Amino acid sequence: MTRIILKLKYLIPLIIFILLSVLIAWFYARVIYDSPLIDEKSLTTEERVVVEENYFRLGPNWLRKNKGGNWESYIEGNAQERGQIIGKLHRELIIQQEEAFVGELKKQIPNAFYRRLLTLGIAWFNRDLDQHIPQEYREEIAGIARFFSDDYDYIGPKYNRLINYHAAHDIGHAVQNMRLVGCTAVGQWSKSDSSFMILGRNFDFYVGDEFAKNKLVMLINPDEGYKFLSVGWGGFCGVVSGMNEKGLGITLNSLKSEIPEQAGTPVSIIARDILQYAASIDEAISIAAKYTSFVSESFTISSAADGRMAIIEKTPNQMDVYWPSDTTLIATNHCQSPKLNAETINLEHMSSSESTDRYERTKQLLSRRELSGVEDMAGILRDQKALNDRNIGTSNPELINQLIAHHSVIFKNYEKQVWVSNYPYQINGYDAYDLDDFNRWASPNHSGSASIDSLTIAPDAFFSSPDYKTFEKFKQLKRQLAEATEKELIIDDVTLQTFAASNPEYYETYRLLGNYYVAMGQTKAALLAYRKSLTKEIAYQEDSIFIVGQVQQLAP
Repeated sequence: MTRIILKLKYLIPLIIFILLSVLIAWFYARVIYDSPLIDEKSLTTEERVVVEENYFRLGPNWLRKNKGGNWESYIEGNAQERGQIIGKLHRELIIQQEEAFVGELKKQIPNAFYRRLLTLGIAWFNRDLDQHIPQEYREEIAGIARFFSDDYDYIGPKYNRLINYHAAHDIGHAVQNMRLVGCTAVGQWSKSDSSFMILGRNFDFYVGDEFAKNKLVMLINPDEGYKFLSVGWGGFCGVVSGMNEKGLGITLNSLKSEIPEQAGTPVSIIARDILQYAASIDEAISIAAKYTSFVSESFTISSAADGRMAIIEKTPNQMDVYWPSDTTLIATNHCQSPKLNAETINLEHMSSSESTDRYERTKQLLSRRELSGVEDMAGILRDQKALNDRNIGTSNPELINQLIAHHSVIFKNYEKQVWVSNYPYQINGYDAYDLDDFNRWASPNHSGSASIDSLTIAPDAFFSSPDYKTFEKFKQLKRQLAEATEKELIIDDVTLQTFAASNPEYYETYRLLGNYYVAMGQTKAALLAYRKSLTKEIAYQEDSIFIVGQVQQLAP
């Protein structure tokens, strides 16, 4: 009996170890995608040439940084060729964007153990994500992934990582508390004048300043479908803002979404398919209908062929189209179509978030001015006042311009012209591009910027003002305060007063001060800060509930 007990003593741990090993092996085998095979005929053996600083060429393809700070790149070929060319030409941008993305993730989730749990959870949830992406785009992604950095292989294989990064926009707005996404789009056209159509949008997807610095204007000439311009970042094959050679423009605006129950197609991939293969709104609707989306999203379509605009609203289970009754379109982050507007989740979002506030402010600005040109549109996209011109604090989510935009774009569909903002946000200048210039961009003799200097929109006056310097100080002190709150570090009174004075009309300023004082055990100061916050315009109902709860809990 003793021998049996001794054997079991050593055998049981061994059995557990073997079972765990098998489970782990099965887990990784289940979550790792099979990368598409690269056709030997599509192997791009040519290496890029450094023409000059920040200017690279690979055959007819090129990448260069323009004087405004944006990167521009012309890419042609089939999917496998495009992926490899992008990987070779954009290698530094790809590495920098992953560094910025992972760096921001570390800021949001400082604990390494929790980050690892999140990574494993996402890997399991997205275990079939690649199967929801068309073969063409998987091949393009596979080509790019070959040039990803080895430094983050601990997160997962390169192809897996890049596939999952294409769902980052979806995950960002599905997890509402992260509040990474909150975009505004506005468009107008004329029924009598077939030459007037204009649309502008702010892409308020914030993953830190470093992520937004290297904006990339992609000029894609695929072997199938339409040529198009898209604004994104290194290693990104999806579309969030773009226009094709037929004058069809598309932009994405997030809608309130439940935590997804299963993987679906990332909305940026759906938008990419529309931009590359649709010439009209009906064709866009037909393409969108083929997919089960990962999360809820609205696709704003502006179409020169149709002479009008529409919004395709799509959830993982339903789809409907909003057709404006007049010649004006406004899209924020709630549903407007007949089927989805009345959904409970949408009505709750409209009453508890800032989406309707931005909608009404945009509507108010349109009632005051005629959108006769791109400067008028830029003025709306740069607006930093709330309804009835109230000052509710810089970067308040109720504002059209929250000073978090990764990029801002303006389309003139009939002219097939696109304006793209330079970093930072939409307060710097906008570069202009004409999609009739694809032949010039493809020429082996092409040199210089792809943009048109004579059409550039000048920077906003705010960009060079003392107010902007104050806002930058606010951001710096906000980061310092958040770190001190988490680590219970003492901040001197002068710094705290400077922080309060840097954005005195913003409720978040005092909420953060209240949180800091609670962490430091200063109940009286925390109460004063929270009560001050309640006197300001609060963007989210959940923030108001939190602050009221803190006051009730701390009050004597």
